Amino acid sequence: MRFGSGCAMVSWTEHRKLDREVVIMDALKMVFAVILGFCAFAVALQYILTPLYADLGTAALYVWFYLDILMAVSLVIALGYQLQAKRAADARGSDGVALSRQRLEANALFYATVLVAIWFFRNWFDLLTSNPLGNQSVPTQFVWDLIDGLLPIVLAITARRLWRSSAPVGPAAAE
Repeated sequence: MRFGSGCAMVSWTEHRKLDREVVIMDALKMVFAVILGFCAFAVALQYILTPLYADLGTAALYVWFYLDILMAVSLVIALGYQLQAKRAADARGSDGVALSRQRLEANALFYATVLVAIWFFRNWFDLLTSNPLGNQSVPTQFVWDLIDGLLPIVLAITARRLWRSSAPVGPAAAE
């Protein structure tokens, strides 16, 4: 419980420890938001610019190879945050309101992230086991196009929400 916020009072040292934990979590959320934002920007830019240098051989494949690693890490971060947000919205929604805007947004974004993650990991594992590397079928390439179009949107929205949930709000934060 926060210092002076209810029936039970918390000692000053416990209050400072809670504040340190909150600051660390907020800093971690900001770092994750930057990672997700960078990944969203990089994937969108690479997807748009790939046709310009696709005739250079395997250059685009190598860029995608390293981006795929960043995409995998970003999806795991996004899934963790979206699951937490979904659970919080579902818990708040159990107070008699059948469906609120916040609950709908949290659930829609969570399941959109799950869908993109399923498509991504299935295609990524297929890519890594293809021989030669990058030799995939046309339907698989189509799914990559879906992933590369949806992933930046999902990650950018998640990055924005993470950043906003970690940023101080109002005049009390300036003190």
